[in-house]
Amino acid sequence: MKLADFQSLFQGSMMAGAGEADKPLLKKLRSSPRGATPETLLGVYQSGYRLRLADFVSQDHPGLRSVLGAETFETLVDDYIDQRPSRDPNARFFTSRLPDFMRECPTWRDNAPAVSMALFERAMVDAFDAADETSLTVQALAAFAPNDWPQLAFDFDPSLTLLELSAGTIACYDAALSEEPPETIDAPAAGDGVEYVAVWRVDQESAYRQLDPDEYVALCEARAGHAFGDICQMTAFQQSGELAPERLAQCLSSWFQDGMITGVRVQGEDQSSKTPSSA
Repeated sequence: MKLADFQSLFQGSMMAGAGEADKPLLKKLRSSPRGATPETLLGVYQSGYRLRLADFVSQDHPGLRSVLGAETFETLVDDYIDQRPSRDPNARFFTSRLPDFMRECPTWRDNAPAVSMALFERAMVDAFDAADETSLTVQALAAFAPNDWPQLAFDFDPSLTLLELSAGTIACYDAALSEEPPETIDAPAAGDGVEYVAVWRVDQESAYRQLDPDEYVALCEARAGHAFGDICQMTAFQQSGELAPERLAQCLSSWFQDGMITGVRVQGEDQSSKTPSSA
């Protein structure tokens, strides 16, 4: 057997775990000098690989572990590894599928606080991995005349994700990161409402903050490409009352300060005329 064929069999066995697929590989393995059988030797590698996958999930989801408790979290990880075997050599892509698995699996899909935490923590990892872009400061607005403001539209950092989560998700995540004793952490309860959160990367680190409902609506509309003046009017149909220009200006200032905005342009103008990232 060629080395490449042997490596392919070995990799397939690691990803699939113990089973009938091991037979071709076991025929090529020898017992160890100390008497360990090929089955035992292969099992050591398979167990080690499984433990490594579980460690990747645990590293990406400290908040989820706090929500579920250690024992239930380990059950979830076992279910995930069994039902969604790794198909990619990059462990990053293995862990990213956990929230989707939870939403699809009957055992976990009704646990809204846990699914909410998993989605938030995936967004944190996604933000870290997103493409690099240079953010603008609020001084970029000085390039535009006052009459242009109602038509100003904004480009946002590709790492930015907006989430609607179960209320209490962020408080539980913060407590988990502070390494508070598990018994002191109040997990978010199903049916307690929602909270809005922005996740993005700034200074090479994932960042997050909660949003008031009106800022969440405005930020969603701004990301969709709507202009400053249009956002004020559109929010009137999505909440109780129109978003005042002063409040939207306050939100806009926060988005610049947070490093979320990477471009400003007058809506309708050619994209090449937008404010450059070096502004």
